[in-house]
Amino acid sequence: MCDTDTDTTTVDVTDGCCGVNPQETAPEGGSGHWLGEAGLDQRLPDDLRTALGRFFGVESVDTLAEWSEQIRRQTGGGSIDVDQLCHTDEETDHWGEVTGERHHFRCFYDAIILAALEHKPVEVHTVSPDGVVVEAHAVGSEELSVDPETAVFSLGIGLDAHEESGGDPTFQDSYAAICPYVNAFADRDAYDRWADVVPAATVATPLSSATAFARALTTEGDDEQK
Repeated sequence: MCDTDTDTTTVDVTDGCCGVNPQETAPEGGSGHWLGEAGLDQRLPDDLRTALGRFFGVESVDTLAEWSEQIRRQTGGGSIDVDQLCHTDEETDHWGEVTGERHHFRCFYDAIILAALEHKPVEVHTVSPDGVVVEAHAVGSEELSVDPETAVFSLGIGLDAHEESGGDPTFQDSYAAICPYVNAFADRDAYDRWADVVPAATVATPLSSATAFARALTTEGDDEQK
């Protein structure tokens, strides 16, 4: 869920993150899909399952739970940690503020993950691709209130991402392929308009349920699934 500025990275594992602007390079549009509440075991849309499978070098990635497992495989099966978030020293539209300290990210969802990792309240601010401000208040990995209440967020991957990963992606590959398609929107209609023009397989779900995927990417999520 990265911003499309590409000049600055501060963490080695995210070097090269968000190297494309999908709205400028899209040869053709994708299509939007809807999950409703972000249950980890819901079956993902066919095009997204196939695109993720090709990227990660498996037959198919069928659910959000399986998607999180593939990402965690890149950390040796453990939790994503704070250093592996897509930080930047530059001011961006995507930030999380915890205990008075503001962390700028190239991807808004990293602020949601930050709350899960820190187990503290985080004020989340982002701007959607159409320029609308979306905000949230996250407490740990359970409580999340959003403004506007109709806000949704997308998850996705570039349709040609597998050509770069060769089925064995690095963290850098994952950021470049996935982050541009993780965004917040004021409502589902705004997401649908965006999904129709980006070269990606995407799905959206209410932003208020965004903590489920964050839990799956962290140690707490690992404990929850046992």
